[in-house]
Amino acid sequence: MIERMALHIAKSIKGANPAQTASVEVMQYSLIAIIGTGSAIFLSILFAAILGTAVQTIIVLVSFMTLRAFSGGYHFDSAEKCTLVSIFGAVVIPLIPLNDTANDILLGAAFVLILLLAPKGKNQSRIFSRKHFPLLKLISLVIVTTNYWIGLPEVTLSFLVQALSLLPFIWKGGETNEETRE
Repeated sequence: MIERMALHIAKSIKGANPAQTASVEVMQYSLIAIIGTGSAIFLSILFAAILGTAVQTIIVLVSFMTLRAFSGGYHFDSAEKCTLVSIFGAVVIPLIPLNDTANDILLGAAFVLILLLAPKGKNQSRIFSRKHFPLLKLISLVIVTTNYWIGLPEVTLSFLVQALSLLPFIWKGGETNEETRE
């Protein structure tokens, strides 16, 4: 649905000004990202507002996206799957209670996964050269470490979910880490 909507909009834009616009494919790709991300953010906050957890959901979204930008991670094969899973995670994570011990253990698990597996994904290898991967890992580890001082359970869980998206069995049949390693 998102892909079809983006294609329709891209064709309309191209038809309105064919000489001064990018290709339909390039515009469609960009529009898929904008529509998918925008929908996920809007609907997550809407559902969270109904549940009374809008602030926590915003924190989940920001923390997840920040870590993901540097650590990479699994990509679904469709924008709809990504949007639905993102909405589900952003709305459900703030509802999961954690005591201090569980918070520390899960944050430690996220740290170890990032240490061992980040960065991973096509975006990291397209945007950054491989020589920057140690810096991306370091930035990812610093991001995770900040929650030892902040101590928000929703941030811990969003970091853990993001770190789990780096696991090799998640990637089976998809993008591989070997493409992005020196």
